[in-house]
Amino acid sequence: MTRLAVGLGLTWVLFLPRATHGQWCVEPHYRWSEKVDTALATRPATPALIPQILTKWAPQSLTSKDACAPRAGREDSVFVVTGWVRRMHLHESDGDWHIELTDAATTPVSSCVIAEIPAEAYGAIYHRARGALAALVDTTRLSPGGDVDPPVRVQLTGAAFYDGYHQAQATGGGASHPLQHGRCNSSLRALWEIHPVYRAAAPRGP
Repeated sequence: MTRLAVGLGLTWVLFLPRATHGQWCVEPHYRWSEKVDTALATRPATPALIPQILTKWAPQSLTSKDACAPRAGREDSVFVVTGWVRRMHLHESDGDWHIELTDAATTPVSSCVIAEIPAEAYGAIYHRARGALAALVDTTRLSPGGDVDPPVRVQLTGAAFYDGYHQAQATGGGASHPLQHGRCNSSLRALWEIHPVYRAAAPRGP
């Protein structure tokens, strides 16, 4: 009888509906384990251009409901991006350094991609990345809104990350454009970030 009861119990569990990420997610912030992970830091980095990211990288289907989604596809790769720092926020609620980059110093600020450096508590690699970036961008002279004037050209290396939390819904239904993603809301492709940033350096060459 005991074996029968156990068998029936296991069968019942197998037929339970699968919980969504949101139902079982205990992350303190959206996809947080992926945002602060250092596992990809030793992988070789592939150069990526900001215009390429904004026009060629296909959006993912992730939304705010996927709070515990693991990395997949392009997110498992590391990229090195060179751009001009136009804005930095050093006191985000999640502790990240928020960096907005454009392809050129005169590119409209809305044509930007975001890079994020997690708090130093998540790894010495982030302490070094912040120190290297602060050596290039004088973080004591940011405007009240975080603007960097004049812009500073930097090279950032880190993992690709699709921040689907900021997908907005059009009146008619489908996802249309990002919402409240800094100034980087030009299209759903702008939700591609370099997050986390593992290294910061001065660019080589022109």
